[in-house]
Amino acid sequence: MKIFDALNFGTQYLKNYVSEPRLEAEGLLSFLLGVGREYIIVNRDKELSENIFERYKGLLDLRKDGMPYQYIVGKKHFMGLIFKVSPNVLIPRNDTEVLVEEVLKRLQKNDVVLDIGTGSGAIAVSIAKYKDVKVYAVDISDDALSVARDNAYENGVLDKIVFLKSDLFSSVPKDVKFDVIVSNPPYIRSGDIDKLQEEVKKEPKIALDGGEDGLLFYRKIVRDSKEYIKSSGIIAFEVGYDEAGDVSRILLDGGYGNIEIVKDLQGIDRVVLGKWLGS
Repeated sequence: MKIFDALNFGTQYLKNYVSEPRLEAEGLLSFLLGVGREYIIVNRDKELSENIFERYKGLLDLRKDGMPYQYIVGKKHFMGLIFKVSPNVLIPRNDTEVLVEEVLKRLQKNDVVLDIGTGSGAIAVSIAKYKDVKVYAVDISDDALSVARDNAYENGVLDKIVFLKSDLFSSVPKDVKFDVIVSNPPYIRSGDIDKLQEEVKKEPKIALDGGEDGLLFYRKIVRDSKEYIKSSGIIAFEVGYDEAGDVSRILLDGGYGNIEIVKDLQGIDRVVLGKWLGS
């Protein structure tokens, strides 16, 4: 079978299961062959061995059954960088780029940043890549921290990030005060987990489940942050589509002011920021 025929097969195979079947069919085949998409286009008449085609069908089956494309190919583009991803970490979303961009706008040289629930390290690594700051990145999962360290190394910022296994602030040194605390915490309501798309359900539940009302981790982070944040320091959260108002109130009740809400590219309130008013 020729590359052209395999791509047509893959496109038809996925067309009822993904939004961009041709693009994903090309991506999976180029991943399998270890080449760029350009190679596939130029070599559309090249013959594929039966073994390669069977392996290609295996990848198509994984995708058809709801395995996220990014887990199959093992990477995700984010903030102009490439991140390794695995089923041990949440796949970075484009919406989260808004959170990173808002933090980058507010950082000064030599600031100290805490990223809570770092996962793949997408937030921490991006901040360290684009600003001359020190970042502490914490996660409760050893597997996630391993992925995050790999991403820091691959993107050349391993020396700028301190990785800690920590349940929120539990292992964060109390003698370190932060200019910015940033987090994209789990914020899906527990009762909504089973209603998620099948491919989202393949992601780690610990990175999705935000408790009964989706606000559990916002409350905990705001409550405990006051021991770790500098005077006039900033907290920045990604929030669920209907949670900006609730998270703003949690911040206000926790001693933060100057609340800002930033929309994502779809016009949804996606980022909430507050300034610590204590000393």
